[in-house]
Amino acid sequence: MAIATSPVSLWSRKRDLVYFAFFAIHVPIIFCKSIRVVVDAAPILPSFLQSDLSVTLREFYIETYHDKFFEETPTTWFTFFLLMELFYHVPLSVWALRGLKKDDPLVPVHLLVFGVQSFLTSAICLVEVWSWTDRTLDQKQNITMLYGPYVALGAFMAVDMFCRLRERLVLKPKLE
Repeated sequence: MAIATSPVSLWSRKRDLVYFAFFAIHVPIIFCKSIRVVVDAAPILPSFLQSDLSVTLREFYIETYHDKFFEETPTTWFTFFLLMELFYHVPLSVWALRGLKKDDPLVPVHLLVFGVQSFLTSAICLVEVWSWTDRTLDQKQNITMLYGPYVALGAFMAVDMFCRLRERLVLKPKLE
């Protein structure tokens, strides 16, 4: 039977501190209707939920990055990715702040799923971007600079959480 221990301070868990900082920045951006969520969700939101600000930000994003995902009617798979972001990614991001702060034992489980989801959806989008023949190299590189960090963070987070879970599930029982 496991003995309950007090949570280790977030300040001493460096990787968790990085994840906490990511979510602390990410969550307000989502709720302040920044470019990321406004642009991401705009294609699937009903018109009554779209503000003048969201339309302006979306137009700016499209003019700046020439991202076909937002210039054209979204494909079914991309719409599904947007729905995953709104109904899974957003709530989990909010939960992660509390979970990381309190050193919740479920953090590795949830962040493993989050990391894999972020990595796969962003990587798939980048594969599609680089297949576009009607975009310049510079345009593709600019879009990559937006999606790339989600690929990198997702991969790092997924591997980190897998290793943590492996240690808990495989290595620790051998020591008991």
